[in-house]
Amino acid sequence: MNNKSRKIGNRDIRIPQLEEFRVPLYLPRSRHLKQLLASNPVLAGVLGIAAAMVVGGVLLMLPFSNTQGGITPPLFAFFTSVSAVSTTGFAIVPTATYWSLFGQMVICLLIFIGGIGLVAVVMFNLWVVRSRFTLPDRILTREALAADSFEGILPMLRKVIFIDLAITAVGAALLFTTFRNYHDIPTSLWQALFHSVSAFNTAGYDIVGPTGFIPLQSDAMLLTVTTVEQILGAVGFSVLIEIPLIRRWRRLSLNTKLVLSTTLVLYLIAIFAMFANETLLGTSLDEFSFAGKVYSSVYNALSGATTTGYMSIDFSQITRQTMVIMAGVMFIGGATASTAGGIKVNTVSVIAGAIWSVFRGKPHTEIFGKEIEPNQVWRALAIFSSNIIVLVIGVVLIMAFNQNIPFEKTLFEASSALATCGLSTGALLELSVASTLVVIFLMFIGRIAPLSVASFFTTSGKAPGRRYPQEKLNMG
Repeated sequence: MNNKSRKIGNRDIRIPQLEEFRVPLYLPRSRHLKQLLASNPVLAGVLGIAAAMVVGGVLLMLPFSNTQGGITPPLFAFFTSVSAVSTTGFAIVPTATYWSLFGQMVICLLIFIGGIGLVAVVMFNLWVVRSRFTLPDRILTREALAADSFEGILPMLRKVIFIDLAITAVGAALLFTTFRNYHDIPTSLWQALFHSVSAFNTAGYDIVGPTGFIPLQSDAMLLTVTTVEQILGAVGFSVLIEIPLIRRWRRLSLNTKLVLSTTLVLYLIAIFAMFANETLLGTSLDEFSFAGKVYSSVYNALSGATTTGYMSIDFSQITRQTMVIMAGVMFIGGATASTAGGIKVNTVSVIAGAIWSVFRGKPHTEIFGKEIEPNQVWRALAIFSSNIIVLVIGVVLIMAFNQNIPFEKTLFEASSALATCGLSTGALLELSVASTLVVIFLMFIGRIAPLSVASFFTTSGKAPGRRYPQEKLNMG
């Protein structure tokens, strides 16, 4: 028996030595990175989105990505890449004429990756770490897809990809019939596919021309198909999956009821505000008949509410009142688990329900006969307040770097960037390099913020070991 074991009865019991308990001060870099990503899916998500933006920017810098010859300026390339992955649609160079076919294909692929951002993030995490679908991954995926439980998460991810591809294919087929009136068959096919991907993923990129859909504002087929696609993209995958299975309102989940009701109210407010302001106070709709004014108001208002960014009128001519209201509409955006941006209609509906419950003297938040967990109310308030803070900082910085741009236009551009919408009053082209970098930051934050805040409340929250004494404050 050696000095590392001890005789107990008829067995030798090995005694661990002190050095065996020592923990290495460092791990190999590759192993450390894999463990870090496996334990922090949010970090993996942010890195995945950032990696797509960087790779896209590098590809767009290549000489054959543009039609001008030579290497694309880094600011142009990376701004476009960030805008595409975040599904914003901002363009500081004409997409139709500046980028070659290869460059447009890169942008289209980046839009698709950005639209199914969560799926891409999870798959990126699993590919880098080469691990199984862990509990943190399931929690993050459940929250982002608005799923009720962990069961069927992976099948739901497959459904998301299938829905995206199916709607895109149907939309492209319908758009081909209208683009065939303007181009040959190969060009029409590419135009239809590009705009279908851009519409459903609420990106708003177009390759029609420097003025977008304005020359095609009378093409009812084009505007109708893109409108339907952007609405389907904005209501969210969970709603699209649930509605065909459960067709009765009473049996729908609370999430679907909130999304549909809040979205309808938001759309009606946006449409009425644009029609009233632009008809009574503005000039942007003067060339249209009454029916044309209604249709244009619907199209452009929904483009902002779904954070798509397509426009059939010149937004530099809209009134200040419309700019401010549309900034608020874009700030709210689409639904959770959708391709749209913004703080999400789910967040707004929870906050509105909490306020209404307070007015009614209810101790808990109640919506549609259901009680909302306090944790979700706090999350909604955190998402709202954090985005407001980021928006204010963005507006202040842009105003500091470009003091010649009016406040309402600055607010509109910043809200459009943070909500990943892409509508612009034309002030984007007047921004300095510093302000352009601020816009890039807002687009990036607008893409990763919902993912990060949701994960903070689901994966890192721990029950407190102690609670402090309660004390009432004077309110109101």
